[in-house]
Amino acid sequence: MKSLLFISLIFASSVSKAALPPQFSECMKVDSSAMSIYDVKDIAKVAKVNYCQNQMGMTNKYDTIDLLKSRNVQVAISIGKTTYTREDLLEMAKAGPYLLYVDSNRIAKEYLAELSAAGVQLAVMSGSAGLAQADLMTLAKVKPYVYNVNSAVNKEDLKALVGAGVNVVIRSNQSGLAKEDLVEVAKVNPDLLTFSP
Repeated sequence: MKSLLFISLIFASSVSKAALPPQFSECMKVDSSAMSIYDVKDIAKVAKVNYCQNQMGMTNKYDTIDLLKSRNVQVAISIGKTTYTREDLLEMAKAGPYLLYVDSNRIAKEYLAELSAAGVQLAVMSGSAGLAQADLMTLAKVKPYVYNVNSAVNKEDLKALVGAGVNVVIRSNQSGLAKEDLVEVAKVNPDLLTFSP
């Protein structure tokens, strides 16, 4: 079965407390290559693989479950670009942890909390997740997540999120915040704020 995917081979990696999951930046890229799931499994026998499901159409959840069971594969899944249901995502969480891009409001906020509690690492996109500040704070109470700022946001909201333990990633100047605002947010907890110019 052929599918579009993003992969990167990682021979050594170290992740600090404030670092993003290694597949985070890989899934943000627009380049893709066609490779069968079997090829990915073969590569995973000799190297670590970041596998990103960032495509339209249903991806075979059983193949994904197999990947999640492999210690050499880290999986990231886009809500907006796949057709997985809440039940599919929960079933896959039982096989192993993965990163879920909340880049659409297709999965209800209540179910996002359920997935987070089941061990799924959330990466919430400010511009497309469709979540209010109250929703974001509620999710933070379940488990810390990554909040990717790719749209205009409120400085006070970001300060509250960082104060609640959320890893905030600000991409370029998409936040609409001045340098002074960013410094103010960082002062809440510099370990939890990453700025990517």
